[in-house]
Amino acid sequence: MVILARDDNGFSQEFIPEQLWFSNLFGRATSQLVLKQELQKAYDQADRELKVVADIQRSLLPVELPRVRGLDIAAHYQTARNAGGDYYDFFELSGEKLGILIADVSGHGTPAAVVMAVTHSIAHTHESEPDPPSKLLNFINHHLCRRYTQGNGTFVTAFYGVYDPHTRQLRFANAGHHPPRLKRRKGGPSGIVEGTVNLPLGIDSDECYRDEIQTLYPGDILVLYTDGIVEARSPQGELFGIERLDQLISESELSSQSLIDRVVSQVQQFSEGRPVGDDRTMVVIQVRQP
Repeated sequence: MVILARDDNGFSQEFIPEQLWFSNLFGRATSQLVLKQELQKAYDQADRELKVVADIQRSLLPVELPRVRGLDIAAHYQTARNAGGDYYDFFELSGEKLGILIADVSGHGTPAAVVMAVTHSIAHTHESEPDPPSKLLNFINHHLCRRYTQGNGTFVTAFYGVYDPHTRQLRFANAGHHPPRLKRRKGGPSGIVEGTVNLPLGIDSDECYRDEIQTLYPGDILVLYTDGIVEARSPQGELFGIERLDQLISESELSSQSLIDRVVSQVQQFSEGRPVGDDRTMVVIQVRQP
């Protein structure tokens, strides 16, 4: 800061310390303003890059839902941030069978999104059809442990099932994921698809995943989900919980998409507008008469 005076000896000795103090204040304020502008530019750049990551991630998800004889399928995907670690996928297999995969990477944000993309890539580089389910989970687990997750604490929970419309059997394997909820056609409370729950993917390369079989019937509703649904919190810190999800499923006489819309709406009302704390994914499948 430069101060000029027209008169000779225009500044007194008392004037100079005061102006020096003011100039320091102005200098500091200017410095803070410049720093704020530079930080905003950096934040904007990071935000643009994260949005690109999110767009790339969403491009890995199914563009269209598969059409399978006797099934009504719907899906919902919502990330807590621009990008997330949830993943769902479908594999159209021979004999009109359908592979259904849902997975959840530990952690949040961009690191989880990277592992999600890696998991997608591994799943789609399997040399043959991903059937039976244990074959695909063993393949993904081997490559995750060997190259990506060893020693960094990252893991992936996953449920993968193959549905055969001719037998209405779901052959599945579970890698530490929430077992799908199952509402039988006769009504009553919903239960789970029971079977062995192995370790999540990416922890132990020697883990051997096992296949189980569940027979479905016309009218049955199968709900696959990630923990962002049941772990949504109210402003008081209460969890939405499996019981509320089961109640919505048990009371439902709706289509798969309508059931998803109702669950998502109830979760949002329960959390009363709180920011989404974890990614939320659901896949709902209703069995109908072929």
